[in-house]
Amino acid sequence: MNFDVVVFAVSLNFIAMSLLLVAACLTWATVWFWKSARPEPDSLAPLEVMSQRDFAEADDAERKQMLNSVRAMPVIDRATESPETN
Repeated sequence: MNFDVVVFAVSLNFIAMSLLLVAACLTWATVWFWKSARPEPDSLAPLEVMSQRDFAEADDAERKQMLNSVRAMPVIDRATESPETN
């Protein structure tokens, strides 16, 4: 066997093993990330609704209904009163 062919085969094997090691590390990092990531808090759900086009085009009553439908504790609908001045 020619010396150049042996060196090429060893180099190719080294590159292949290195790429497999990189793939294994990326797989481990992905699994770790997905297991350690925290879920989105429920308090951010109204922000997601506010970013939709339907929300922008809705009137106030529909907006309140849309926001209350995703909140854990809906806001009580009461008339806005101006503070009394003394």
